[in-house]
Amino acid sequence: MTNTFIELKKFYIHIVLLLIVFSVKAQDTITSVDLDSVSVRAERIELKQNVPSGDKLNIKHLKTINTQNAGDAAKFLGGVLVKDYGGLGGVKTVSVRGLSSNHTSVLYDGVNLFDNQSGQIDLSKYSLSSMNSLSLANAQFNSFLPTATSLASASSVSIETKKPNMGSKQLMGDIALTYGSFNLFSGNLFLASKVSNRDVVTFLTDITNTNGRYPYKIYYGVNQSLATKKMKRENNDMFSYHGEMNWFHSFSARQNLKAKAFYYYSERGLPSNVTLYYQNSEQRLWNKNFFAQTDYTFLLNDRLTYRNHLKFDWNYTRYVDPHYLNSTDGQDDNYTQKLIYMNNAVSFKYDNSFFVTLTNDISFNSLNYTILETVPERFSSLSAIVLNYSCGRFSFVANTVHSFYHDWFNSLQKDRHYLSPYLSIRYSTGNWVSTLFYKNIFRMPTFNELYYRRNGNTELKPEKTNQLSWANIFTFTFGRCTVQPEIDLYYNNVKDKIVAIPINQFLWSMLNYGKVNIYGTDIKLTLDYVITPYLKTDIKLNYSYQKAVDMQEDSYTYKQNLPYMPENVASAVIGLDYKSWRSGYTCLIVDKRWSLQENLPSNLLKAYADHSLNISYNCKIKHFGFKNMTLTAAVNNIFNHQYEIIRSYPMMGRNFTFKVSADF
Repeated sequence: MTNTFIELKKFYIHIVLLLIVFSVKAQDTITSVDLDSVSVRAERIELKQNVPSGDKLNIKHLKTINTQNAGDAAKFLGGVLVKDYGGLGGVKTVSVRGLSSNHTSVLYDGVNLFDNQSGQIDLSKYSLSSMNSLSLANAQFNSFLPTATSLASASSVSIETKKPNMGSKQLMGDIALTYGSFNLFSGNLFLASKVSNRDVVTFLTDITNTNGRYPYKIYYGVNQSLATKKMKRENNDMFSYHGEMNWFHSFSARQNLKAKAFYYYSERGLPSNVTLYYQNSEQRLWNKNFFAQTDYTFLLNDRLTYRNHLKFDWNYTRYVDPHYLNSTDGQDDNYTQKLIYMNNAVSFKYDNSFFVTLTNDISFNSLNYTILETVPERFSSLSAIVLNYSCGRFSFVANTVHSFYHDWFNSLQKDRHYLSPYLSIRYSTGNWVSTLFYKNIFRMPTFNELYYRRNGNTELKPEKTNQLSWANIFTFTFGRCTVQPEIDLYYNNVKDKIVAIPINQFLWSMLNYGKVNIYGTDIKLTLDYVITPYLKTDIKLNYSYQKAVDMQEDSYTYKQNLPYMPENVASAVIGLDYKSWRSGYTCLIVDKRWSLQENLPSNLLKAYADHSLNISYNCKIKHFGFKNMTLTAAVNNIFNHQYEIIRSYPMMGRNFTFKVSADF
């Protein structure tokens, strides 16, 4: 834990220095000349993005869910499944419509997050305290100037962080402290300063610590009613913090720049599974991640718009298992990823009904790993042409993405080329929008699949996926009530699916073997009702039916359901406002599913339901420069139901959190 305390000391020194700087800035503004209100012009020259189908959690929904990170919140997006190993320290990755996590791109303030080692983005790293919204797009976001990487994925999740709305203010911000069960402590701070009439700088940070020792029951014997024992989760502690700085600069009404610097640090224990009642795991995981990115937009004239993204990403992971049986009496693996990325996009608007966009992403990624003598390196170039055309009630979006990959690992490695077409047709009336889309994409094998411990397969083919979807959204207004039902039918087909085949107990071989058919429907309902001027409610309901089946004819699991793919999932997010009070209720219901490929009773995971409640009170205060204070109390898993998302990794039972926040 010595390194943890060193990092914590650095963190507090960083916070104190920043508070001094912002305090001096705030004092200076007392005698300064008032400047005109700032406008972040970049928001003006981007067209609003739309999605062929998807879902969104706005700031009200995020407050109602009352969780700590994006991974827990994503469970309430329609069509999304989150793999969760339990507790705040558990890795959380998303699967959309039966496709693996590798098929989902994640954008952070419009720029892609990358992990070429595993291909999966851990959403537990991104705190809910810094977010304005969490959005899902099936297929892609049909935005004005997209990145080619986001167009080359089967789906995208977008995280939008807080942005300043300064008006005439020179300094604003908020602070929050949370305490909860199992010694959970969380604190976050957001500060925004108007440096000039063209510049706004923001700083946000959060820190989280928990021992993770929540109780659970363990069952003995085949008949689980025979005997049980109460135990506590061990080696499940976590300490993390993250900080980021944002700079919003307006060169003119036509030129804007957004720059971000992000740093994340975590140390966590990795608890063992409870299959064999073993509780002496001492596995540890450290992660450090730094990236810097820019987003520059230039409206050259009324027809041409240019956008550029630059990014540098450094990601360090250390995994230690002192009980691993090998010649060195333990396992100590270190991974370091480095990425350089650039996107250039140009859009030409012929008139209000037609525009065309050219976008290109180039990136260079490398992975240093202690066991590999040769460092895997990858150069990629993704280029796309996007056509948008509107005609009366119809609008069309068509694009083709060309992907090129070149890996440096051995002389036998081949270059990869692929073309991915997409077409959507949208029909809209006053209260009905119908969208039909088709998309063909492929997934490039990750470094782990190609080169892991020299047991990868450098001849792997990319996974190829065909997507077909038809979404219908209706909007009805009855006085002060707005109702929006949505129904979405979809079909996915996966070929050359990458699967891991065991050679023996210790070695696995990666092969293109599987074929998968996935079909289902997502049904959503949102309702906003102003009952009285003092009483309001907002309701968000989701239901998903999904069937994901192995269609490889020579497979021993032919026509059986894929692992961890429940057929039925339902969720509810309900908020009620009365004057200064707000109460929230959330519910997540997940059907039974299988933990292994064979659909046998011994592999069955039971269905579960997780209910949570919270209540908050907002009041005006006039002390120490603060304006409003909010007190929140929440109880999660109120019925104390023990369940597992991943087999033998029990989730938390009933737990409580108390939060106080204030803004200035």
